Amino acid sequence: MSEIALLGVDWGSSSARAFAIAPDGAIAGVRRSDDGVFAASGAFDERLRRLLGDWLERWPAAPVLLCGMIGSDRGWLYAPYTSAPAGLDDLARALIAAPFARTARIVPGMSFVAGETCEVMRGEETLLMGLAAQRATLCLPGTHSKWVDLADGRVAAFRTHMTGELRAALLAAGALATPVPQAESAPAFAAGLAASQQSAALTQSLFQARARRLLGALAAEHTASFVSGVLIGAEIASEAKTASREGSIVLAARGALAAAYGAALSLAGLAFTIVDPEPLAAQGLLRIARQAGLYPNGSM
Repeated sequence: MSEIALLGVDWGSSSARAFAIAPDGAIAGVRRSDDGVFAASGAFDERLRRLLGDWLERWPAAPVLLCGMIGSDRGWLYAPYTSAPAGLDDLARALIAAPFARTARIVPGMSFVAGETCEVMRGEETLLMGLAAQRATLCLPGTHSKWVDLADGRVAAFRTHMTGELRAALLAAGALATPVPQAESAPAFAAGLAASQQSAALTQSLFQARARRLLGALAAEHTASFVSGVLIGAEIASEAKTASREGSIVLAARGALAAAYGAALSLAGLAFTIVDPEPLAAQGLLRIARQAGLYPNGSM
């Protein structure tokens, strides 16, 4: 593909992805790196050049648009949060210029405050703009899973669940940790989902992983699958009422996460569709760039 409108970069804490994005939003190329924002200190200009490589010469007019933790207080430049409710126009107006050899901007994160509850996101807001939906409830699984309410194409509200991070911590140390290598088990995952529904107390459901293991009702190598079921089941249970009012859920996930969350949503009786988050991220970057007027040779 000869024409590229944008070089988009999703630069997170532990990894980075670069997209060569065509004018119609198609991904012409992807480059991945383990050089996340926190992997090294500073030198972001040089690290970005290394990530983009020969793309900089191949498409010399294409601007660069970055999102994710690169705009955090530990990133290249701090991009203050845009307050939700917010949409495409708000993000485009708040882009931060980065000191690079060509036009480069950083997308701000998004915040939401309701009473004493505070929420923040960085990176997910770009993916949400790629959906271009007028009204939807989105589930974005991950280390910090996000549930987002879109209204009139704008982020109306969102909630965060530390599901992935809590799973990793529980399995690394404490009563649920085990030295036995883990193996995926659909029955153990389903048992965890069921346990999450049998008790309103998450801590009680989690202890089932230890008690069942000790009494021979759960194989040690299936502990991780059971714990995943409990945590994901609890997450979805807490969102079920809101999601059921909004109709079908859009699950932005792929691979094992898509399968796990899909199984949990089905068990909860919630309708959902699955979309691949990577094309959404590229589409979101392009839509923000278009709104901000960032195009080759300065054209709209």
